[in-house]
Amino acid sequence: MDQIEAIVREVVSRLACGGGAADERLIPAEVSARHVHLSKEDLKALFGLDQLESTREISQPGQFLSGSRVRLIGPKGILDNVAVLGPTRSATQVEISAGDARALGVSAPVRLSGDLADAAVVTLQAGSTVITRKAAIVAKRHIHMTPADAAAFGVSDGQSVSVRILGTRPLVLEDCPIRVTNTSALALHMDTDEANAAGAGKDCKCRIVGACAPTCAPVLCTQPEAPVSDAPRCSTLEDKLITEQVIRRQCAAGVKALLIAKGQIITPLAKDTAKALGMSITYGG
Repeated sequence: MDQIEAIVREVVSRLACGGGAADERLIPAEVSARHVHLSKEDLKALFGLDQLESTREISQPGQFLSGSRVRLIGPKGILDNVAVLGPTRSATQVEISAGDARALGVSAPVRLSGDLADAAVVTLQAGSTVITRKAAIVAKRHIHMTPADAAAFGVSDGQSVSVRILGTRPLVLEDCPIRVTNTSALALHMDTDEANAAGAGKDCKCRIVGACAPTCAPVLCTQPEAPVSDAPRCSTLEDKLITEQVIRRQCAAGVKALLIAKGQIITPLAKDTAKALGMSITYGG
């Protein structure tokens, strides 16, 4: 009876997830509109301020919306009233969508925050003060997590996953990196282009549905001729019923391959989860 109940729970979870293999927990999907981060030097140059004043805290701890606004000027267009977020950073960064980049007439690359090596040149104006900086990027979608969140989802810092945005026009976004810090608040950040495509409004959620860069590298469950210290860890289980939760526990423990013995049952969701996490499964006698 316990085995039947476990299978029923997984079937219900699978249907709720739209057939996906990922964790059934939902993640807040937040829209990151165009904004600017200023260095201390540029804050002083544009506004004559030594530090920004907060008008409202935003979702990530320690970050806030300031009352300051700038105009962005490109070769083909202008974007007014662009928010400045605090606190200040070591380098000025302008985060825009691909649509914004076209409106400005700049070729802004898709990059994670802080990667400004090939950022586009854009002009910032506040009042009569104008500065030009190599600072514009299209911010790459990403998910903020704490180490505890990452362990619960079976992912790691820097890993890329696919996420299903549960808006009015649901869609899957691939190549979404996980960013793990001790002070993160669990949330997906996407730009306005992505949010509009998915019909994502206030309180929208998303779900991880696959791993693009598995935490557990896929390997074959074979016995090496001679033991080596870095050999893939292969495991057999005593559980008669192998569920998704069992797979996640094994992956968290470093198991990269499972041998399913005769008489053991592995649920479909467990198989899909193992595949998503890069864990190989072989069947023995």
